[in-house]
Amino acid sequence: MIEELCTCSETYAKYSHLINPYPENPESERSLESLHTSIITPVINKFGQENFKLTYGFCSKDLLKFLRREKSRICVKTDQHLAHEINSRGKYYCHHLGAACDLQIMGIDSRKVIIFLKTLNFDSIYYYGQHKPVHVSWSSTPRRKIWEFTPQNTPQPYSNYYCV
Repeated sequence: MIEELCTCSETYAKYSHLINPYPENPESERSLESLHTSIITPVINKFGQENFKLTYGFCSKDLLKFLRREKSRICVKTDQHLAHEINSRGKYYCHHLGAACDLQIMGIDSRKVIIFLKTLNFDSIYYYGQHKPVHVSWSSTPRRKIWEFTPQNTPQPYSNYYCV
């Protein structure tokens, strides 16, 4: 699953021959393993492997270069896709250490996925719409924050208006 976390993005698939998708910092790899154990495995156990789809996982330094070229909306300072990777100034790219992925359960409303994710030891969740992937992160010091993004891509606290 760590390999899939490092190679699941569309940008990686497009430029795979030019990108090293794997972490340089061993702490990043440990956080990815914790993300897998604490979040991904329980999600797969709940909703089934056949319905599970990773749409974005770990962002290596190489992948970041291509995402920036494509003007991706990645926010390296907060979204944890770079895990514990360190920039050229010796600082972590992301202020919130941990690891993140974007996942989708095919045929399931993302709000139902969030209801389940809330039972896990998550750090943050981003909701983009009922038929879109959900961003979820893990950290050893979880903040347990859930954000909903408006059509203008503005974050606001998640409104828990959906009941199962």
